[in-house]
Order: sequence, then C-alpha cells, then structure tokens
Amino acid sequence: MTDIWRSFIAQRIAWTNGWNILFHNATVYQERNEHHLLKDFEDEIPGYLNNKMICEKLMRLELKAGTSHLFENMMTCYKTFIEKGLIDARELGSSR
Repeated sequence: MTDIWRSFIAQRIAWTNGWNILFHNATVYQERNEHHLLKDFEDEIPGYLNNKMICEKLMRLELKAGTSHLFENMMTCYKTFIEKGLIDARELGSSR
C-alpha cells in the first residue's frame, strides 16, 4: 500500500500546483520478488479500510503552491500518515 499512498501524496501536491498527472503502461521490466498472496492481502487491508479517510485528510491540508514548497508539502503529508499510524516515523529519516 505504501506505493499507492505515496502516489496520493504526489497527486495532492500536484493538484496544489495545478499540475497534471499522466498515467500510461510500464516502460521497463521489473523482476519481482516472490509474493505470498494472503500475506500481501493482509498487508493491504489498512489501505482498503482507510483510503477514503486518507484522501479526505490530504485534501484538508493547507499546502503551498510552488516548487520551493515541495519538501515542506511532502513533510506535511507524511506527518499526517504517521499521525494516523499508517506509516512508521522512520519514513522521515533524519529530516524530522
């Protein structure tokens, strides 16, 4: 789910800046690790249960437009995810 949630953050910041996002098919091949479908499903349950709340929280954030605010906006979004217990605070690394 974290890759999906990161895309929510990117999309929210893009909207603040009036930027468009284009999706298209993959242009590279990725060798994937072995998947365990039930474990993958279990790991994704928080996303299925929380995606609406996450989107609502992101939309209520007061972000600033402009490329000079990208880092600040990302931190604001990530801190929201941490406060909700969706990602670990270690995601912020030493940037806190």
